[in-house]
Amino acid sequence: MPKRSLAVLLLAMIGLPGSAMPALAGEAGAGELPAWTVQQPRHDRYLAAHGLRAFAGGYSEDGLEVWSFPLQIASGYTLEFVRGDGRVIRGIDVLDSARVDPLGFVRDYRGEGFHVSERIETRGMLPGVRVRLRVEGDPKLRVRARFEPSLNLMWPAGIGGQEFGWDASAHGLLFKEPSRHFAALVASPEADAHSEPNNDRRGSTFGRPLFLEMDPTACGDARCATLVFAGQSETGEEVHATASALLAAPDAPLASDVVRFDDALHMRITTPDADANRALRWAQVALEQAWSCNARLGCGVVAGYGPSHGARRPQYAWYFAGDGLVATRALVQEGDFERASEELAFILRYQDPDSGMLWHELSQSAGFLHWTRDYPFMYVHVDIAFDFLPVLAAYVRASGDEAFLRRHWPQVMATWRYCLSTIDAGDGLPRVPADKMSANEQDRLTDELTLSASWLEAADAMASMARSMGDPRLAHAAEADRDRARASIRKRYRDDVHQRWISGFRHDGKAGEPFSGADLAAIGSGAATPAEAAATFDRLASSDYLTTWGLRSKPSNAPDYDPQAYSRGSVWGLGSAAAAEQMWRAGRPRQAAALWLRLVPWAAQDAPGHMHEVQSGESFEPQRESVPEQTWSSAAFLSAAIRGMLGLQIDALSHRLVFAPQPPLAWQSLSVQGVRVGDRLVDLAWRRKGTAAVLEVDNHGAPFELDWRQAGADAAHPPTRMIPSGRSRWQVPTR
Repeated sequence: MPKRSLAVLLLAMIGLPGSAMPALAGEAGAGELPAWTVQQPRHDRYLAAHGLRAFAGGYSEDGLEVWSFPLQIASGYTLEFVRGDGRVIRGIDVLDSARVDPLGFVRDYRGEGFHVSERIETRGMLPGVRVRLRVEGDPKLRVRARFEPSLNLMWPAGIGGQEFGWDASAHGLLFKEPSRHFAALVASPEADAHSEPNNDRRGSTFGRPLFLEMDPTACGDARCATLVFAGQSETGEEVHATASALLAAPDAPLASDVVRFDDALHMRITTPDADANRALRWAQVALEQAWSCNARLGCGVVAGYGPSHGARRPQYAWYFAGDGLVATRALVQEGDFERASEELAFILRYQDPDSGMLWHELSQSAGFLHWTRDYPFMYVHVDIAFDFLPVLAAYVRASGDEAFLRRHWPQVMATWRYCLSTIDAGDGLPRVPADKMSANEQDRLTDELTLSASWLEAADAMASMARSMGDPRLAHAAEADRDRARASIRKRYRDDVHQRWISGFRHDGKAGEPFSGADLAAIGSGAATPAEAAATFDRLASSDYLTTWGLRSKPSNAPDYDPQAYSRGSVWGLGSAAAAEQMWRAGRPRQAAALWLRLVPWAAQDAPGHMHEVQSGESFEPQRESVPEQTWSSAAFLSAAIRGMLGLQIDALSHRLVFAPQPPLAWQSLSVQGVRVGDRLVDLAWRRKGTAAVLEVDNHGAPFELDWRQAGADAAHPPTRMIPSGRSRWQVPTR
């Protein structure tokens, strides 16, 4: 039985605490869900409740958006408090603190003589959001919810003819449209005042602000009210039934919701740095919060969460295959093979059946549109196919799931053939078709060093998977493609005159501007000499590139440097984490650790526990276009820790684990629990002891082979050994 299913069963058997709100401490212990408290949440703090079918989020000063994917129910949701004498107090003026956990968040409001607690959450697969209100103090205080109705699909789809009315039986405002296919209901059993429909010749626009006013009823020593936002976008859904289910749901969280974030399901990394530990755990939370289900499209990883741009376009709460692959890589490394396989299957589900090309972008409303025919976003990025093959190979190797590979082999071969279709016969490197693009969307190059390096990885991955499928001829052909590409990369992209790497070529034949991503790709491909690699790493340590919060995408001395531009001088979490990982893999642990630790404060900057997409290049503040919850920033931060700092590599097919720790010099110990090696669970505890390194292994399964690569270890101590069941301990002298 998969770990996730087993955990759900156990939780269902033992039950959950029955408190009105989960007991979530700031630093949760083993088995508890983590929580994050914000003492000043009024401004520039993005808060969100992430559900499988619903979502509520936003900045408190702007009001929240409420969605039941793919339907936007409302925007601009805020609270007001009405005194007995009729005085109205804006919620934002008395908002005191917020507590965020994986299942939702609580906002606390404290005014003269009263305290209101507002819990916003989702439940299972219900297409709606629930708000629970608890009022203490003033016995006459009433709570007014204000919002702007939407009843519209996510960009670029749309619905017309919306209207609303008061539904007395549901104690709510019912939004509907003539086809009766789409509907929304905002309701509360405690509601006794509300906006009235306006049929006047002026001021009757559907999207004008509405309110629902509640008179909380007694609940113990306080007064309580419940508000629900229910959506309907599919046959079989009905807003009244959804609203009733949300209202009837127990106060305690559902076992099926809790188990998604149970740390027993995930690798657990503990270091001497409490802030790093918290950022790592929340990176894992962010990965699971990005798992979203769409009734028409299926379930997959969304690229992030942030306020809408334009009309009904929450960033980036729709599907990008490239972002999903970055997330899948982290899922594989942390051992969440179930989610990884689901995401890989989701990506293959929408492969172009004619060309084998993999897709780039799916809006949540794509199921209501001719998405591939009428919009240019689906099959536009050639790099997705090249990135997919190495991630798939890593999944098969780490999980041992060769059955997945066999089941999808025809699609894998179609992906491989698509990659081959872009290869230039002259040098064996890929070219970007004129109507397509690769990773560099800003410059639109004909070919890119990063894409060519990805081709090398893709060919190597294909060789590995071909051997698993018993096809040595294909494996040899793929290895030949890989070797030819490695030799060609240097010839095409190395500028020996100026001692630099060329990022690619424009359509007019001119060389593209150099940037750190291309330089690192040259190192990763093996095209750079050791001296050239060292020069690149030294350059990235200069003040032109390095800030106290990460690496600039362009050096400050570049002619086109702009610290506020999206990609010409800003600091990316993804790029900084990837650079740190590569530094660790190149044997530069001090530089890697110093860069990686610069990313830890990102988790506390805006959306608690989440990392922004991109920062300004001149100060530690989000770049103006940045998304507050960017999935790949969290994923890359986690990957850098696992693959770089810990040096963990899992080969379930060979029952082998590589552990090559390179922690910061100030750290004297670290531990990793729940490492999955095939059907084994392994715990590792490492520490420095004088001039020696000590490793304790607790193997909860059959014997396996451990390759402990300890930096500075005496050569007389072989790194590889068989690890028996139970506990083992080794010590090696170090220089």
